[in-house]
Amino acid sequence: MRLFRVLLALGMLAGAAAAAEITTEDEKVLKDVEIVSVTAKEVVYKHDGKEVTRPIKEIRRIDYREPKAIPSGTAYSQVELTDGTIVLVSKWAVKKGRLEMTLLSGPEVKLPINVVAAVLNNAGEQKYRDEFRNRVINSRGKNAFVLKIAVTREVTAKDDKGKEVKKRVPVLDENGKQVENIQNLEGVLGEGDEKGEMIEIAVDTGKGEEKANFKQNSLHGILYAHTLPTKASGVLCKLVDVSGNAVTVSKLVSQKNGVSVTTPAGAEMEFTHDQISQIDYTRGRLDYLSALLPDKTVITLNDADARDKRPTDYKPFVYRDSSLNHVPIKLGGTSYRFGLTLQPDVELRYDLDGKYRTFEAAIGIDDETNVVGEATLEVWGDNKKLETVEVVYLPKKGNQGETIKPTRQVKKVAVNVKDVTTLKLIFKAKDTLSSFSTSVSLGDAKVTR
Repeated sequence: MRLFRVLLALGMLAGAAAAAEITTEDEKVLKDVEIVSVTAKEVVYKHDGKEVTRPIKEIRRIDYREPKAIPSGTAYSQVELTDGTIVLVSKWAVKKGRLEMTLLSGPEVKLPINVVAAVLNNAGEQKYRDEFRNRVINSRGKNAFVLKIAVTREVTAKDDKGKEVKKRVPVLDENGKQVENIQNLEGVLGEGDEKGEMIEIAVDTGKGEEKANFKQNSLHGILYAHTLPTKASGVLCKLVDVSGNAVTVSKLVSQKNGVSVTTPAGAEMEFTHDQISQIDYTRGRLDYLSALLPDKTVITLNDADARDKRPTDYKPFVYRDSSLNHVPIKLGGTSYRFGLTLQPDVELRYDLDGKYRTFEAAIGIDDETNVVGEATLEVWGDNKKLETVEVVYLPKKGNQGETIKPTRQVKKVAVNVKDVTTLKLIFKAKDTLSSFSTSVSLGDAKVTR
């Protein structure tokens, strides 16, 4: 697309300049812009023969070139950090408490293992990436090796002498491919050997601890119980490299031939100019509702609870980052690390102070929650209703008396909340029975500046 020769950082070396495309906060796109300097506070660029200085808060994105398509047949793995950064790597190894990896875009990185959330081998197939994403979220707080085991079955066959013998043969799917079973082996994980070839796991069998060693490249993946520290640095931006890796950035410093970035987890990476595709500042301007404290929470008890004079806190009405079952939210087969689950009738009010542009969420009934009933979730901005989502799950009886369960619908919403002072979420049951038996989950519910 365009050659990138800008020294983008918290400061810039004098004389550096590059062609780029800027998207401003009001969605205007400035093409063929020559970047003069970028600091933590402002961007200086030349456009139409004029030099312009604009604060970072007015810039949404700077584009230098499109990411390159990964060539078909390329073998690669995927590494996820505790701050949500996910990178594709051509190779990786756990060596004595650190992870060494080479990104597809070229940078070689060494990380302390405590910033790593998960590693997926052979990430080239989308089905493995999707399954592993759900597995990472649903296994949080646990250490495990993820094993891919070929499924076999026992059959009777005749040997060369015509004698019947028992043997195991692969189980194949409808496409003739080997059926595989992916499962976790939980335990205490070792630090890896010095060569990065073997890694140990100690498993509690109930009768004592047993240790086993695995070849790292034979594992389907590794799950770590590491979490992001509560005092982790905030997000400045997202850096996308030419392979499409999205790195969450809390600190960005100039280097002679590129930039050095630090993620909120504390991972450090260096990129040359030619390895960078985009700097996206919108990623540093969002807040998950589960991390925000509502300005006000209003609980309205149903008629039965009101008659029994129950207190409004007799049960949880709001679950943060979990379903009613205290596990990660799952909607339509997708797990969400962040979100809210609400029981009726509850109203949450958030003071946005006009600082955000969009409210987004995936809304529905959690896949693994046993609920029935009808309800509505309303999204209000100040005194205006912005969105209404019907939440319905009503199994029916078939002609033979069998239970017919409807598909659980998931609706993804993106609501304009520009200049909104107060955001309200109101979850109301249709009737008293539904107020006892239904709920709604909001996956990745967030507001973006």
